[in-house]
Amino acid sequence: MIRGSIAGLLAGLGLYAALRSAGFYGFTGRETEGLAILLQVVGDIYAVLLAFVIFVIWGQFTEVADCVMRECDSLTDVQRFSNYLDAESHAAIRRALSNYAAHVLRFEWDALGDGRADPQAEIVFSKLVASVVEANPQTDAQRQMHGRLIDMVREAGMRRGERVSKSLTRIPPTLVALVNTIAGALLFLVFLYPFHTWYMGGGGFLLVGALLLLANFVMMDTDNPLKGAWNVSPEPFNGLKT
Repeated sequence: MIRGSIAGLLAGLGLYAALRSAGFYGFTGRETEGLAILLQVVGDIYAVLLAFVIFVIWGQFTEVADCVMRECDSLTDVQRFSNYLDAESHAAIRRALSNYAAHVLRFEWDALGDGRADPQAEIVFSKLVASVVEANPQTDAQRQMHGRLIDMVREAGMRRGERVSKSLTRIPPTLVALVNTIAGALLFLVFLYPFHTWYMGGGGFLLVGALLLLANFVMMDTDNPLKGAWNVSPEPFNGLKT
């Protein structure tokens, strides 16, 4: 996609040179003031809309990172406090928790990055819940701790649900189309603007085009918090594998 966009910019530059040679910009030169006003209006609309979209997307990005940390903190508590149960129950919980973390890292993370839920992850997590619920405390102290562990794993389940939901949230396609349409209109107006020299016109067209491409890349890359050039790290789940 990036290569195609760069190729399109270069093709536009070639067309700009051809139109410049043909005297096309003698016609648009009579509309300099009108084009300047349109550039300012469309540029302002694009700037406001892009800022809004990036703000919302960045908020979602950080929310996913927070959800990962909260879920792993809850699971770490389950792992830590299971030490107060009998050895067999403790081993079963740790094994189920390790299997769940491994599954998230190997399968669910990529599935969510592709915009798909992973039903198998729900099954693996339910086995973790079952290992906690089915623990067999032997003493009053263990029974008390067992009740707390059930609350902890229930809280982990709620935080897991938040992580999955936030990870699957994407910017609506209609909003993407609107941002890109306004960006295209802005670039088109720069293309039409009658700069005094060809190198200023061509350079301005390439500069604005490159900036719009970069803005689009940042918007789309950040919109997917689990895949891309910059994404949320799954490292907290590595600490749960034993």
